[in-house]
Amino acid sequence: MKRIACVGDSITWGFTLLNRGKHSYPAVLQSLLGDDWEVHNFGFNDSTARADSEVPYIKRKVFKKSQEINPDIVLIMLGSNDTKQINWDPDKFREGYCRIVDTYLKLEHKPRVYLMTPPRIFHKLDLKPLMLHNSTLKNKVIPIIKEVAEERNLTVIELHPVLKSRKFYTDGIHPNKDGAKMLAETVYKSLAEYSAQSK
Repeated sequence: MKRIACVGDSITWGFTLLNRGKHSYPAVLQSLLGDDWEVHNFGFNDSTARADSEVPYIKRKVFKKSQEINPDIVLIMLGSNDTKQINWDPDKFREGYCRIVDTYLKLEHKPRVYLMTPPRIFHKLDLKPLMLHNSTLKNKVIPIIKEVAEERNLTVIELHPVLKSRKFYTDGIHPNKDGAKMLAETVYKSLAEYSAQSK
């Protein structure tokens, strides 16, 4: 039995979904992979990669729990909440993000770590300090994620381009069940390609 740790914020957790146990992207990924896999949802609402925000992922209990299951694969999708004006700092984002990534890379059993670009953010207004900003996500957060991946020779799963319309969201930030399914299918395809290459 192989284990997958899905690391992330409320998008991973399944916020706004009526049945997140069935429709969140980790839950859909579990159904796609089947009984030979255990997919664990370690999403935490409002969490950031930055370590000194109001809700840093690294200080949540789920961060420790995600390591304790001895995952074979770790899927990291963080950065959306870092785009808020009150949170955004490129150096602190990179520092926190690298700390999270390196924690998994240094685990004794050496899981395979994937870095995932968060899906795009749809807002009518992109001004308020507590709002998430797609421009920051696209032009600042994602380039850092890709740089970190290149430095560590890690695979990036591109989720930012997947949901091209607001119709796949409940609120412009969190995917609805159709959007979450599309994310899961994209992740599944990447994992299938890795499994094929490993044979």
